[in-house]
Amino acid sequence: MASLKRISEMPSDLHEVYFTFGVIAEKAQVMETEAGNVALAYITAFVDTNNVTPEMTEWYKQLLDDINSKTFGTLFRAIKRSIQINDSILAIVAEALDKRNYVTHRFFRHHNFAIHSEEGRREMIDDLIEAGKKFDLAHAVLEGMSSGLLQIAGRSAADFGMEEAKKLVARGKCVKI
Repeated sequence: MASLKRISEMPSDLHEVYFTFGVIAEKAQVMETEAGNVALAYITAFVDTNNVTPEMTEWYKQLLDDINSKTFGTLFRAIKRSIQINDSILAIVAEALDKRNYVTHRFFRHHNFAIHSEEGRREMIDDLIEAGKKFDLAHAVLEGMSSGLLQIAGRSAADFGMEEAKKLVARGKCVKI
């Protein structure tokens, strides 16, 4: 639709569909990043950071690259194999994963002609908002898992430091986590 009409000629609710899709896609990526944080927290929870050798540093860099290259589904399956997780938590994350795949790969195809009517666009927005709620819940669960693993190891996410976070925000660049 966007390629057929000039953006300025689009109805405002169509802008809202695309805006909402962007917000929800970002939520999905944040959720996916948190799954990576769970994996990292699990792997590094019991590492003495004061005694990391150059070889270990290289191994961690490779591990980070590996985690960053995995899809959410692949990463989630690896986490499930490594950590015993409560069934209700698994169900929350699995449902969010299904919704993430739907939004990413099938959302516009599923709604097909709905985009051409006000009622259809409203349904699209509502569908995206529901997906976002699932992403928020899964993100909270995953964040709790990574925080819990760090607490067990005597560390916290706060160890990262607000000053470092402020520097990254000020740079405003893509930072590989």
